[in-house]
Amino acid sequence: MGNVDRLNRQILTAYWIVAAMVIAVDLTYFFSGANVGQGHSPSSLLTRILLILGIAGLGELLYASFRRYGRQIVVGISLTMAYINYLNLSVYTESSPGVLLIFPMFVPLIYFDRRLLDGFGVLNIVLYIVFYFLVERPFYERGIEDFALRVLMLAASLMLGRLVLIRALEIGRQVELLTQTQQDLIVDKAVSQRLLKTDALTQLYNHGTFYEYLEDLVDQSMRNGLEVQVAVLDIDNFKKINDTYGHLIGDLVLKEVSIRIGMIVAPNDFAARYGGEEFAVIFTEKTIGESAEYAERIREAVQSANYSYMGNHPVTVSVGISAYEPGDTAETLFGKADGALYRAKRSGKNRVELYDADRDTVSVRD
Repeated sequence: MGNVDRLNRQILTAYWIVAAMVIAVDLTYFFSGANVGQGHSPSSLLTRILLILGIAGLGELLYASFRRYGRQIVVGISLTMAYINYLNLSVYTESSPGVLLIFPMFVPLIYFDRRLLDGFGVLNIVLYIVFYFLVERPFYERGIEDFALRVLMLAASLMLGRLVLIRALEIGRQVELLTQTQQDLIVDKAVSQRLLKTDALTQLYNHGTFYEYLEDLVDQSMRNGLEVQVAVLDIDNFKKINDTYGHLIGDLVLKEVSIRIGMIVAPNDFAARYGGEEFAVIFTEKTIGESAEYAERIREAVQSANYSYMGNHPVTVSVGISAYEPGDTAETLFGKADGALYRAKRSGKNRVELYDADRDTVSVRD
């Protein structure tokens, strides 16, 4: 709505410019002594000037009062000004240029409005027919051949305007369709890339994407000192859950755990399903103590979740955490967390353990 309003305002401003140009031409003719026909007196000049200014002012007033009909007002004022200017030039010339009456036919093209074009185009032709028989023929003695030529010119302009508008609308639809197609392709590509990067069951990132991201962050740690920690989580006794309740229930447990992880991790952290019943989280911009607190919150959230579909059998996770140290690679950083996880398992499960070089062995997996 704002764009249409600005467009209407610009056109109304243009009418003031047109009015100023017409007045300048009128004054030039008047002071040059051109006196073809009647209407050369100062009073008639003043009347014409006031009339053209009045039409432009009327457009402003109507638009301010009935903005809902802005398009119709703009085109109607254009039509009125065309006939006023046509009459003004008739004072000084024997044959006013009919091209002045064509301009209003093309104003609706600005709005890409076919109904507006048809309505005012037909109105323009009817107005000229009435104008000819009431004004031009009795007062200016214009010949019937001029009348026929102008009617044909207006009709041809209407047809040309319709063809231009139809073609413009077709191009607009083609551009819209092309844009929509491109948007669909972008969405499809984004979905495909997400499918390649995520685990289908849990909707967390997958093993490959986890390592890609971890390698990038390790590189950032080496170059810029970014604090990075890795947590490896494993569902305790998951094989027993599968054996007792079936793989369908096991999948529900995996989904529930992934939801709890997603609810806890911060927006700049990275959670993935590493494989089987194992998950991994990369913490960034935190101390090792803060990351351990996040891991503990995940452990508590998993333990307190409702597993009614398997008789509220408790589900717990064991967690191992390690922090990046100079010289670590993505594999060794993960291996340290994996070593801490094994110690958490051996120590009774359902706990969070930090990597300890004196007690843990760095395991490197494929």
